[in-house]
Order: sequence, then structure tokens, then C-alpha cells
Amino acid sequence: MISILRFLPALCISVSLLTGWALPGSSAWAAPESAKADSKSQKTFEGIEPLFYLDSKRRPFIEPFHKTDSDEYFICRGTVGEWYRQLLAQDFNKLAERDGMPPVSGSTCALHLIATHSGKKLPIVAVEMFPGADDMRSCVLAETCPQLRTVMLYVKDRTLYRTFILGDAKRRVKRHYCLDNQSKILAEKSCWRHFEGD
Repeated sequence: MISILRFLPALCISVSLLTGWALPGSSAWAAPESAKADSKSQKTFEGIEPLFYLDSKRRPFIEPFHKTDSDEYFICRGTVGEWYRQLLAQDFNKLAERDGMPPVSGSTCALHLIATHSGKKLPIVAVEMFPGADDMRSCVLAETCPQLRTVMLYVKDRTLYRTFILGDAKRRVKRHYCLDNQSKILAEKSCWRHFEGD
């Protein structure tokens, strides 16, 4: 059984709501309060749409479709910018191809908030993608992930890095990668481990 909680160290990630991150075509990852969840009425252009539609407490403007004591799952539409979701899917597929894992389209996707009790007690933000609806149901509802695809955010020196976690339960393959904001692989381990020696 592969569960995301097995990959979270106690002080895994310190993510701050910052503007001006050096992401291609983006100046912020949180939508303004006035935007709310209704992104359908606004035309989307890469570079204008934010990475995520979250409030100042790192909360989406919609209700979760699944919730446990420590985890909340939201549909990606209306919570993750469309251009950013496509970028994440491309990066997942580039990494999955290295091990012959199935690709993801980005349409079967969940924004995952993980409760934390450190710092400002804001939740850790992760995005989970799945090859298909059955994989999503198994991973989210049954907590057994046959095909794990999780990306977690890591901020260092006002720059966003991303830890990609990929797993294939049947083949017992599990990989961690740290990517920069240009989708370059910096290390074959989590970003917090990669930077811990700095």
C-alpha cells in the first residue's frame, strides 16, 4: 500500500503565500479574495491565471469532496490554475516515462491539503494526479494508491521548487524528484532533503 502520509517528514515543507515567485508566466499562486471560485466567467491566459485559487489561510473557495482528520481533497477545477495543471501533468509524464509508468492527462486531479501543526499552522499544499478515475477512487477513498502521482511545494529564497513523488505499487517502484521552476530535475530525492545541507 502506498499512501502519501508515508512520505511526509515531520517538518516536510514550509510553504508561504508569496508573490513574485520565479515561475514561468506567473506572479502569484493565490487568487485575490474577489476572484473566489468562479473562474469560469474569466477568460484564462497563461501568465495571468494564478497557480492556485486559495484564500489567505490557504483554503479553496469550494467544499472538499473528501475529508479525514488530517487531509482534505478538492477537485482541481476552480482550485488549480488550468495552465499550471497542464504543466504539472507534463512534468509527471516526463518523470513517469523514465520508469515506464502510465501517463496522466491532468483531468483526473485533486488538490490535497494536509494539516500541519508547525509554523503558522497553514496546511501543506499538494496536487495529486491519477491515470484514471479508478486510481483516484482507490487512492483518495481507500488510501491505497496503485499509481501514486503527488507533487508538493517547497519554497526557498522566495523561489518555488517542487517535489514529485511517483509510485507503482504493483511493480514496487517509488521515486522522488526535486524540480526547479523551469522543470529541470535538480535531484532524485525530495527538495527538502536536497536543500537540507545548505
